[in-house]
Amino acid sequence: MPDHVRGELIVIAVLMLAVAAFALWYVPASIDVPRSFGSDSEISPRFTPYLLSAIMAVVMIGRLIVLGAAALTGRLDETEADITPALGTRKETRRGIILNLLTNLYAFLLIPVAGFYVASFALVGYLVHRLGEDRPWMAGLIGFACAVFVYLLFERLLSVRLPDGALGDFIEQFGG
Repeated sequence: MPDHVRGELIVIAVLMLAVAAFALWYVPASIDVPRSFGSDSEISPRFTPYLLSAIMAVVMIGRLIVLGAAALTGRLDETEADITPALGTRKETRRGIILNLLTNLYAFLLIPVAGFYVASFALVGYLVHRLGEDRPWMAGLIGFACAVFVYLLFERLLSVRLPDGALGDFIEQFGG
């Protein structure tokens, strides 16, 4: 077994323990659910931490399945380390700074001004373009599809209202 795979398995084991402790001990001990809570239109305050824990567990189990399949087919030694020489370069650091600034701009300026859906449309469209999509209409379509998916999931299925922003408040003044 390659050293990088062994290291990855150790990291997964530690993270699985941390996720289990978070979901099974920390969340119940620290996030109270009021007694009157639980009508059809309300989501438990523990929903988001449990959702994140479940997503992390699914991703780690998925990686274990991939590594297990590689081991069963005898290709585990061919598994490459995902550490590349490009990590830590000036270009990579600059990208990280730009991405952090962009996410802060999104959270603290775009959402309060334009609303969650318009801001998310813009952010996803930009990120898809940065990832290599050269057709503006395709980047816009992907941004629009993501915004519609989030709307259907949160507003319709889960009954969770996301911020309208100043633009949405302005439009509501005119009956929109």
